Amino acid sequence: MNKDYLKLVRRLKLWVVLLSVLNITIVSTIVVNLYLSKKKEAQNERSIKGTNNFFSLYLNLDDKQTAQFDSISANYSNDLKDVGFMLRNVKERMSTPGIFSDTVAMNKIYVDFIEAQSLNRDLAIIFYNNIRGICDSLQLSKFDTLISKITVPADYYKTTPKLKEEYE
Repeated sequence: MNKDYLKLVRRLKLWVVLLSVLNITIVSTIVVNLYLSKKKEAQNERSIKGTNNFFSLYLNLDDKQTAQFDSISANYSNDLKDVGFMLRNVKERMSTPGIFSDTVAMNKIYVDFIEAQSLNRDLAIIFYNNIRGICDSLQLSKFDTLISKITVPADYYKTTPKLKEEYE
């Protein structure tokens, strides 16, 4: 009876040690994942702040406007994820073997690519209109000047004469 009791105690000790090791690994895994997620979140915040700093400095945004801009920028970043998913899908389909000989599939890929680019354009227009909406009159003129320098006007291709090489 005494041997059975000692055997049972040894088994219980072994189970206690095994469960302790498992608990320690679970807790350490949770701590490491929390640390990595905080680190990634801080890195994402820094990348957003780079954009925010440009507009904040260029337009001389006050604290209230900067907070509004942060919200606009975060929403824009979230909306852009859909464009990323769409473009990744197009890229994956383009790497399918024999896809270039299938004109129906290529046309569908082309349509999906154009749709992703259109969504990207629409989101950018909404983003810039939202920024424009938080500007005062002085900031508005600076913003309009900046946007006019980085975009092509809608009627640019209608009014610009074509080059000779394009006709030949």
